[in-house]
Amino acid sequence: MNIVEFFQQRAGSWISHRTSHHLIIKKAEDGTSEINLEMLSLLDPEVIELCNQHGFDPESALCAAKVTWDGTMAWDTDKNDSKHKGFTIFVPIANDGDIQQGKLLRHQGYAEKAPVVGRYVMGDDDVLSLITEYETLYSEEKFWFPNPDLCLRAGLTTGLSNVSSFCTEIRKAPPNPPEQTESPIAQTTEYFSLFGG
Repeated sequence: MNIVEFFQQRAGSWISHRTSHHLIIKKAEDGTSEINLEMLSLLDPEVIELCNQHGFDPESALCAAKVTWDGTMAWDTDKNDSKHKGFTIFVPIANDGDIQQGKLLRHQGYAEKAPVVGRYVMGDDDVLSLITEYETLYSEEKFWFPNPDLCLRAGLTTGLSNVSSFCTEIRKAPPNPPEQTESPIAQTTEYFSLFGG
């Protein structure tokens, strides 16, 4: 599996159950959320803007996805609190033509609500690692599919906050077929035939 195939497999709606372990205070917290991943056209204005914002040529984007989430955590005092609701856009860009690792552009990070450039590594075991380094935090998450409708996610955040987490995510609905996209790169590299569904 490569990074494009991973995002295509992840597309759709998911129900997530999350357990977070707050290591400093030695307490665990459960939460649930609804997550939706939609594949975006490489010509989408938000995708082009994100690439330009971080100084990357939009034509180097491998694919693009928009992730939205809406959830609650056990310690929430106000169940209508919007702090567990939001969206971000992901754009992976390969390192020197190696599609299995590279930069991951985000419209906003999870640990800090600001645009960020992280790293991705797609392992030979089909486990995707996302590494993001902020000014005061380091975050690493691993994702894998035991089967097409089940995604497992384990994460660790260290720095001002030390939290480990584990998520079980079950597919709620299949993805909508992605739009066809045209890119000059798509004509030269076999992986890019995966973009358009």
